[in-house]
Order: sequence, then structure tokens, then C-alpha cells
Amino acid sequence: MRFLIGCLLFTFLFATVAVGKQGRGLQRIHAARMTYITDRIQLQPGQSARFVPVYNEYEKEMRGIRKEYYRKYKIKPGSSEDNLMSTRQQIEEDLDYQERIIELKRKYNDRFLAVISPGQLSEMYVAEREFRQMLIKRLKEKGGRGK
Repeated sequence: MRFLIGCLLFTFLFATVAVGKQGRGLQRIHAARMTYITDRIQLQPGQSARFVPVYNEYEKEMRGIRKEYYRKYKIKPGSSEDNLMSTRQQIEEDLDYQERIIELKRKYNDRFLAVISPGQLSEMYVAEREFRQMLIKRLKEKGGRGK
């Protein structure tokens, strides 16, 4: 039932983002993500109160790493700046990005395990990927309808 509610909430959130209410839409996506993840890992009420603040910190740091990485690649192809970064540099920076993600996961590993079981932590990572895939799929579907 919670899964169904989460899916409905997700659909509603997507509609809000599509209308252009970015700030509120992002908050709603975050809420839907939290609902989806907490449902998937079957948090107990006591766990939830301790898990959510740790996850919010983790997510904030993850967003910072991703934002910094993707900002580098907003350079338009063919621009003079584009020629400054060689393919080799891009490969190295991609590896650095992946290392930073792994370091962040290791940093939060013990903090998560103080609140949830190893099985729940593993399921959390799966749920994050699934949620991201659902979001991308819905964004693509909405983009196709608008054309």
C-alpha cells in the first residue's frame, strides 16, 4: 500500500515539475524519494527518525559532488573551451568523480549501519537506482508527449 501511495505521490510530483515549479517540485521529488526508499528498506518507526537526517546529509553531499562534475560538462561542443579539455582529461575526471562517490559511500557506511542493517543498506542503494530510473523514464515520457 505504501508503495502505491509512493507511486501516486511520485506521479503528482512529476506533474508539478513539468509545470515549471522547480523549487517546490524538487522538494516533492525528494519527499517521494524518501517515501520510496523508506518503504523499500522497511524502516521501523524508530529507525526512520534516525535514518532520515543521516540520509539527508548523505544526499546533500552526493548532490554537491554530482553538481560539480556535471558543471564541467556544460561546455558546448565546438567552443574554444571544449578544445581545452582533452579526452584523456575527461577520462581522468570521470574516474575521479567515481572515486569521490565511492569515498562518500564509505564515509556514510558506518553511519548508516548504526541505524539500519546491512541488508537494508544494500536495498537502499538498489532503491535509489530504481527511483532514479523511474524518474528518468517519466521525464522522457513527458518530453515525448510535449512534442
